[in-house]
Amino acid sequence: MLKTWKRPIALLAALLMFVAASCGDDDDSGESSDTTAAPAESSLGIDFAALTGTANGTGASFPDVYYQKVKSEFAEVATDATINYTKSGSSAGKTDLANQVVQFAGTDSTVKDEDLPTFKGGEILYFPTVAAPITVSYNLPGVDEINLSADTLAGIMQAEITSWDDDAIKADNPDADLPSTAIAVVHRSDGSGTTNNFTKFLVAAAPDVWKLKSGDTVNWPTSTQGAEKNSGVAAVIADTEGAVGYVDLADAVSSDLQLASIQNAAGEFVQPTLDAASAALAGATIEPDLTYNPLNAEGAESYPITAPTWIIVYKTQPDAATAELLQGWIGYILTDGQDFAGGVGFAALPDELRDQAIEQLDLIGG
Repeated sequence: MLKTWKRPIALLAALLMFVAASCGDDDDSGESSDTTAAPAESSLGIDFAALTGTANGTGASFPDVYYQKVKSEFAEVATDATINYTKSGSSAGKTDLANQVVQFAGTDSTVKDEDLPTFKGGEILYFPTVAAPITVSYNLPGVDEINLSADTLAGIMQAEITSWDDDAIKADNPDADLPSTAIAVVHRSDGSGTTNNFTKFLVAAAPDVWKLKSGDTVNWPTSTQGAEKNSGVAAVIADTEGAVGYVDLADAVSSDLQLASIQNAAGEFVQPTLDAASAALAGATIEPDLTYNPLNAEGAESYPITAPTWIIVYKTQPDAATAELLQGWIGYILTDGQDFAGGVGFAALPDELRDQAIEQLDLIGG
C-alpha cells in the first residue's frame, strides 16, 4: 500500500488564482515563484548538462500543464537537449508510441493486453508522474455548491436525469434552490485517459446505474456534446448555462468553472482538492509494473475521482544517447520536477511510488 504522504499546499482559492493567472495550453516560460533552478547534476547522479538530442512525446492532455512547466525548467539545466510534448489525448499518444513515431507517450490509462503486440519497439515501461482530481464541473449561476452521489452523476452523464431540479439531485442537495434549467452533458470527443478514469469510477461506484462501461471512448447518448481535450470540454461548459462535464483540475480552475462535491466510498461529499487527491493516493495499491488505481479510494477525506497519469517508454532504445536522455528527462520529473506539481494543480507522488519509479530508470537501455 502507498504510504500516506501529504504535501503542504495552499488553499484551493489560492490555487485558483495562481493557475488562472499563470497556466494555459502553451509552455510556461515564467520563473518559478517558490523554487530555484535545479543543479546541473541531480541527486540521481545524472549530469543534465551532458545530455544531448531530442525526445518527442505526445498524449494525455490531463497532465499537459504540468509537463510544459517541468519541460521549461528542465531546459534550464539540460541546455543541449530538447524535449517536446504535444497534448493529443491518451489514445493518440499510445498509438504514436506503438508506431515509434515518438520516444515517449503521456497516458492516463493503461495499454490493453491485446494491444501490447502492436508496440513495434517491444516491452514498455510505465513511469507514474503526478496525479490530480478529475472535476465534475458545471455552469449553473446562483448555485455555488452542489453535491452529487455516484448514482446521480451516472444518471446525469447518461442523459437520464435531464434537469437540474430532478428529484435525484434534490435528494443529494436538500437545502439547495435548484432551477429547472436543462442539463447539457459535455464529454471528450477524442480518445482520452480522462474519459477512461471517469467512466472507470462510475463502473466501480455506480454499478447498478452506469450502463456505458469504461474506456478511452464510450458510446455517449446522442443528446450530449463532445469536445476535444480537457481544455475543449472546459470551454464548452463555460459557454453553456446548465452544462456539466468532467475536466482536469488545472483546466477547470483556469476556466473558472464551478466544481461539484462528489460522494466518496465513505459516504462523504468531497471537493476536488490536492489534499483530497493525496488522501486517495495513500490508499492505492502499486502493481509490479507501477500502475495503480486511486479511483473510489477508501477514506473519509479521499476525493473519489482522482486520476493517475504515466509516461510510457520502450525498455530498449535505439541507442545509448536516447536512453540517457529519457532517463534524464523522466528522472528530472521524478525528483526536482515534483516540486512544481502543486503550483499547477497536481498532487506529487507519494514517496514509495516515486522511489520505485526512480529505481526503474536503469531499465531503460540502448
